[in-house]
Amino acid sequence: MNWQHERKDLVLQGLGRENLLKEPLLAFFASRQCSGTAIRLAMDWTLAQAAKKQAVVSGFHSPLEQSVLTVLLQAKSPVVAVLARPLSEAKLPSDWLEAVQEGRMAVVSREKNAGRLTVAQAALRNDIASGLAQKIVIAHASPGGQLEKSCVLWSQAGWLIERLT
Repeated sequence: MNWQHERKDLVLQGLGRENLLKEPLLAFFASRQCSGTAIRLAMDWTLAQAAKKQAVVSGFHSPLEQSVLTVLLQAKSPVVAVLARPLSEAKLPSDWLEAVQEGRMAVVSREKNAGRLTVAQAALRNDIASGLAQKIVIAHASPGGQLEKSCVLWSQAGWLIERLT
């Protein structure tokens, strides 16, 4: 079940369904703090993706991203989780392991010692998830925050970004 995936100059270690990385993925991100409107729009978006069985990639780290993951897993929709820490150091939740075993999930990471999660490592994790996707969906990016800074860079690089709010 463990594998290695090379893409451009990036080598990822993975667990689960590797061919999910070849599907048209949508990256989903949200800042840690979101308005009720952003949360509602994100949940509506998530239910639509789950109904279509659209594969979604993210770090699934912020509270809203975690809620999106919960809905996608419960709907048995395909997901790719990108970890900021090495996969070899990760203790995966039981619902992730179940989805991996059922072939609905891939978990990927760079296999480098990360130590404590830093802003730079979180940004790199989001860059990896975005690089795997055809389109980036932003539920909310706090003004001046790291996600907003990443959005500017992604936009300058020509990546397709859709903002829900």
